[in-house]
Amino acid sequence: MGTYFNIHNHTMYSNIRLLDCINRPTDLIDKAIELGLSGIAITDHETVASHMELNLYQEKIEKEHPDFKIALGNEIYLCGSRESGQKYYHFILIAKNKMGQRALRELSSRAWMNSYFDRGMERVVTLYSDLQEIVQKYPNSLIATTACLGGELSSRAVSYAKAKKMGDLNTQTEEYNCIVNFVSWCKKLFKDDFYIEVAPGCSKDQIIANQTLNMIAKAMNVDMVIGTDT
Repeated sequence: MGTYFNIHNHTMYSNIRLLDCINRPTDLIDKAIELGLSGIAITDHETVASHMELNLYQEKIEKEHPDFKIALGNEIYLCGSRESGQKYYHFILIAKNKMGQRALRELSSRAWMNSYFDRGMERVVTLYSDLQEIVQKYPNSLIATTACLGGELSSRAVSYAKAKKMGDLNTQTEEYNCIVNFVSWCKKLFKDDFYIEVAPGCSKDQIIANQTLNMIAKAMNVDMVIGTDT
């Protein structure tokens, strides 16, 4: 069994609000086993709808693949408010235990109960205050990563790097302060269960993000993870 655990993956359940993925959960898990992965986290876009199916499949494969782990997660949209016109930043949460899965359900329920339409799509936002409240309610139950290029940290890292290259000191300073504040908040909230996520993409922005995120991780003493955003 390999040692790589893939922490960022999507299935057809991500299609509730948008067309995103054609993977069936069981097919994705079977492929991960075939590739020799040690486990996989399912992190669909603001939905925990796959979790029951995943739990049942974990029981089914346990005898033949006892060391393979299926983690239950959610890719939330983490924002400071529920305002129209804003950028809806991605953020990954993965349950460490039963309380973590309960925390995911509570957060998801809040997001959906407070949903609203903006620019032709239903928006399901998790507020910083919601996340902080639930993490404090269920301590040591969730793992968090900064997600993909759609995440706040990656977005600001790219903006910071481009501003620095162009000599735009105002934007560079603004993004620097936002980066420090965001990472500090995450570290305080999740402690050692917070990770900076990079991806093996070859787009220009992904390369810039990976290089800048690596510097941020070293400067702020945060471990890194690689997610393929399957």
